[in-house]
Amino acid sequence: MAETFTGLKLQGELAKYGKLELSHCSCFHELPDGKVVSGTTYGTMIVWEGELIKSHLMLEVEPHKPLHQGWLEVIIQDGDYFLTAGADGWIKWWRISEIDVAEAEEGVDFAIVPVREILIAKNEQTGEDPAYIINMTLANNKWYIQDKNGGIYVMDHDSDGVYRNVYNFHKGAIVDLCCSPTHNYAMSLGEDGLVKVWDYAKKDQMDCYD
Repeated sequence: MAETFTGLKLQGELAKYGKLELSHCSCFHELPDGKVVSGTTYGTMIVWEGELIKSHLMLEVEPHKPLHQGWLEVIIQDGDYFLTAGADGWIKWWRISEIDVAEAEEGVDFAIVPVREILIAKNEQTGEDPAYIINMTLANNKWYIQDKNGGIYVMDHDSDGVYRNVYNFHKGAIVDLCCSPTHNYAMSLGEDGLVKVWDYAKKDQMDCYD
């Protein structure tokens, strides 16, 4: 924090990516010793010491295979592990102890292996239509998983990979909404081109039109 004329302000540091491609960051986690782990748009994790990169984590150093395909959106501590998830629908667990000491002998690229991984997809059997996971939260020993495509999944914390879809909303913004004056019904029109009919008293979707 920094004291300014208008009060306390957050004072940040400019990250030095060096030879790495610049990236947006949508998730991070701080280690007990002050190091910071952040996600990237290209599916890897970066371990920071101050403003400098200590290590760049991926599945394989050659040929630069990332931890996830696409944006890495979620980093959550789960006991002795970091849980990550993102655009490819995979949830993966990594040992924090490995990440904490990760340091390449040459350069910054360092390979790590997940201890567990689960694919969240609309078609659980084939893995087709994977979720784009943008958020996860743990409540009552259950993981609630938010899909950018409009779904919410639930999975037991200690599950062997069994999950279920509990809600399907619109993909993208809701552009119009109309409620019945006589019944507990509402109709929503989404940016995805779908019209959905809801029973908001039962919290249930009654119908969907394309």
